[in-house]
Amino acid sequence: MILSEHIPEKWEKFIKNLNSELESDEVEAWVNNLTLLDFNSRSITLGGINQFFCNWIRDHHQSLLKKHLYDTFEPLNLDNDFKLILLSGNSNCHSTSSLKKTKKSKKNPDGLNPLYHFDDFINGGNSDIAYAAARSIGENIINSKYNPFFICGGVGLGKTHLVQAIGNQAKISQKNINILYANSRDFTNDVINEIRFGKIQTVRNKYRSVDLLIIDDIQFLENKETTQQEFFHIFNDLVQNKKQIVLTADRYPIEIKKLEERLVNRFNSGMVARIDPPDFETRVAIIRSKVDNLKLPLNEDVITLLANSVKNNVRDILGILLHLEAKWSLLGHKITLDMAKLIIKEVLNIEDEPKSIDNIIKKLSLKYDVKIMDIKSDKRDQKISKARQISMYVVREITGLSYPVIGKHFGGKNHTSVMQACKKTKLSMENDPEIKQTITTLIRELSV
Repeated sequence: MILSEHIPEKWEKFIKNLNSELESDEVEAWVNNLTLLDFNSRSITLGGINQFFCNWIRDHHQSLLKKHLYDTFEPLNLDNDFKLILLSGNSNCHSTSSLKKTKKSKKNPDGLNPLYHFDDFINGGNSDIAYAAARSIGENIINSKYNPFFICGGVGLGKTHLVQAIGNQAKISQKNINILYANSRDFTNDVINEIRFGKIQTVRNKYRSVDLLIIDDIQFLENKETTQQEFFHIFNDLVQNKKQIVLTADRYPIEIKKLEERLVNRFNSGMVARIDPPDFETRVAIIRSKVDNLKLPLNEDVITLLANSVKNNVRDILGILLHLEAKWSLLGHKITLDMAKLIIKEVLNIEDEPKSIDNIIKKLSLKYDVKIMDIKSDKRDQKISKARQISMYVVREITGLSYPVIGKHFGGKNHTSVMQACKKTKLSMENDPEIKQTITTLIRELSV
């Protein structure tokens, strides 16, 4: 499908309209994770994180979505009785679709989300240094002592919240400040496009003309030599002109393999702060804060259960609370401990025996859209082979079983086949940070 030049601006208007009608927690959990996958006069296809996400949106906001979609896209000849399609798993796809750019739900030209503030961030021992440094930068951007400022930590721990809060606070403390927030993929796409059209100076001007540059997920610059070179020169130019740079990544700079040594040195030259998974007390504080915002009647037993169940990803906590809120406010169900257990199991996709080989293979078959029988077969189709190799690696990492034992569960594969599959997967993870993040996340989810 050829993307009309007007669709991105219409999508941003649609997201803005939804923001005005929904609570901030709902915006963070649902609206910001919607993706526009396809548009024509007869139908609009949206993508969501997973099937639970799509089911919840369909059950609770179908009419609201259709109303605002029609109001926004009607000038592009959208039919009055258009069909709304919701597909799961699409927000994790790193395709080169022409619609990819519409995924951004930015409300401002600077890329900042006005919903992120320091006062909304629940700080604990896991994040106290990162929080204190971030707040110091945001409140006194001109005299910042931490430049560059580098935050690292796992998925869903609040890195993006903090760096966005820096930008929003800087706009308050320093009038007429020029800020730019971007994901490293945005930066890479800018470099690729400008090289393609022979206008690389456009990228340099865009990123060098700011007072505060925030780049999220800098680890995705791995293996991108030209992009790294451009960022190195932009980085030097900003620092020399005493402009603030803020970066995030899923690991320490030195742990980002295939990143130029001179960039690693530059990142380490400032302040490096890590956010760890929150401890039990901090998780309870986060839950109570969200519960107060949602005005949700949760007793201490349910709060304790939730705090004990979700240890590594704060976003999962919000998803569970919103599901509980829907059961309570829309369906009139009383929130009990048993209900909370069922919802936790559904949202986190927890099996009765999550670490069993069969459940791991089932999870991987759904992730890579490959039949279980094909994963266990000898078929050499590239898609099937990849899913099989990753499945063997994940099983090995989670269970620690021997190669021969694992092979028996994959159609009787021999020791060498399993060992080679694990080696190939490990090599792929070393060479491709996106594959590494995907597999690491899968292992984390299956190890709950």
